[in-house]
Amino acid sequence: MQADVSARPWHWQAVISLREEDATALGLRAPPDWRDLARRVMPQFALHSGIAEADIHWVGAVHRKTGQPHVHLLAWLADGAPPRQPRLQRPELRDIRRMIARELYGPLRAQLAAERTAQRDLLVAAGRHNLSLLHRVDLEAQAESPTGGALPPAFPRADLTELGHRIVALSTQLPDHGRLALAYMPSAVREEARAAADWILSRPALADALQGLREATWSLPALYTSQPRAADAAWAHAHADVRDRIAQAVLRAAANRPAHQRRAGWMRPERGLAAQVLSGAHGLLERERLRAEAKAELARDQAAARAEVRSQTERSGQMGTDR
Repeated sequence: MQADVSARPWHWQAVISLREEDATALGLRAPPDWRDLARRVMPQFALHSGIAEADIHWVGAVHRKTGQPHVHLLAWLADGAPPRQPRLQRPELRDIRRMIARELYGPLRAQLAAERTAQRDLLVAAGRHNLSLLHRVDLEAQAESPTGGALPPAFPRADLTELGHRIVALSTQLPDHGRLALAYMPSAVREEARAAADWILSRPALADALQGLREATWSLPALYTSQPRAADAAWAHAHADVRDRIAQAVLRAAANRPAHQRRAGWMRPERGLAAQVLSGAHGLLERERLRAEAKAELARDQAAARAEVRSQTERSGQMGTDR
């Protein structure tokens, strides 16, 4: 393996390091724990770098240094893998750092979630009124700033390549100056970005997320009217909104291509940028689904509360009549 690494013209190097007390708190107490972390991290590294997992090789070495345990990682492209530039772009580095943080602090997040569940159980014991209030607060928080949702799926390499080509083509059409906003783009650029967004929304990997958002969007108008046109209009508006937000993400990805590559006419597909856009599109669909579901549940609770008030009023009036 050492000879395989040394024969490469270049490779990627990374070090994951923690203070001793932090490593212990996160369950990284022995070399097998660090090896398990590396095995979770490296497939994600390949995904965020736009590389198929089968196309990357890697090795790691755990150092149990007192006070600062860490693991060294080396990664390189396998023989026959599609070539790519060795330098990782800034968005790729940002996403890789975030991914490593999620893997590291996953146990701590689980502990905090358990503590939050315990706190909620105490509120349940305090009475149904407090639980109802907490549920409403949670729904209002989700409707305002949704969190959670399913993790992004694995996107086929063919989709990454196709979107990577679209990003490259769009980057050659961007104006040299001006605000990078869909509304301010020339009509040809705007339509190209929207076409890319429509193509993204048609991907089979996003079908479940898109269907979830559609059903959640339809459910809200159904609380107020039986007219199917109201639900269709709500979905058309929501679909256009997410389409334009994804188109804006495509524009940003095209603008993130290094200027020297655009000037040199380098036309290789930007799979790394494509992976970021596709993952972002999935996250957007999931957040909007959670937002729509929370709004619909709030509306149902409000309707039930109004119905209960009317019922109590009618019962009070009936009792007065009986007297």
